[in-house]
Amino acid sequence: MMQTITQGRFPRLAYIFFGGILGVFIIATGNVTQAKPDNSLKQIEEEIIQEIKKHPSKSNDSMDKPLEFILAAVKSFENVKDYSATLFQLERIKGKLQPEASIQLQATAGKPFFLHMKWSEPRSSKGQEAMYTTTKDPSKMRVKGAGFLGAVGFITLDINDPKSAANNRHNVSEAGMEMLIKTLEHGWIEEGRRKATEVLVSDVVCYDRPCTRLELTHPVNTDGYFLFYKNIVFFDKENNLPIRIENYSWPKDGESAPLEEAYGYKDLKLNPGLDLAVFQK
Repeated sequence: MMQTITQGRFPRLAYIFFGGILGVFIIATGNVTQAKPDNSLKQIEEEIIQEIKKHPSKSNDSMDKPLEFILAAVKSFENVKDYSATLFQLERIKGKLQPEASIQLQATAGKPFFLHMKWSEPRSSKGQEAMYTTTKDPSKMRVKGAGFLGAVGFITLDINDPKSAANNRHNVSEAGMEMLIKTLEHGWIEEGRRKATEVLVSDVVCYDRPCTRLELTHPVNTDGYFLFYKNIVFFDKENNLPIRIENYSWPKDGESAPLEEAYGYKDLKLNPGLDLAVFQK
């Protein structure tokens, strides 16, 4: 039966303004290995193809499907110059799920990288903005607070500002779909080598889009390699891109696996021809 996913529960993204929050950080794979941000999509595509050749498809190789889907995503994103979407985010901080955030996101693909985000929810963050670009100082971001703090206008902060780092695991330079794709690719290749991942594949509807849902579970984590017990990734059947991520930590006896973070790209528009002026404030 096809499952329908609506807005729902979504995490990791974070924001910081003075002592508050304002930035966007995404991690979506089950392991702790970081992506290779300097690798081009062409290099990544070749890496996946070579990995698949080294491990011919077998009926019991559970990572075959995830590798096929991420290869298709890499090829699809090679044709993207810029994109926009409503980004939904939900994350657990200090053991508590935070209010869901709704953010208008605009970004470019490749280098140089430009990113702009403007919050509409929760109410306490409405009007908050963050911008990042690699064209100037890649260690800095521009932020504007919500409410009366917005009267100050945009200020410059270090992307590793301690106040931000206290509430997030990643900085704004790691945000966006391209980094998400690279992180999945790098992590899933290693998971294929370890052969310790259980995979379930199903058809669903997510954000009114026909999608394939991949559920990757790590029942054994003896050496502590895996960061999450379970990852759920939704791939849009039309554009082959991951439009929703959910990450769950290990369940306690008799309990369900708790959601730690999730992100969703709704109303994703590819190559809208963004005006670079929106990234320059």
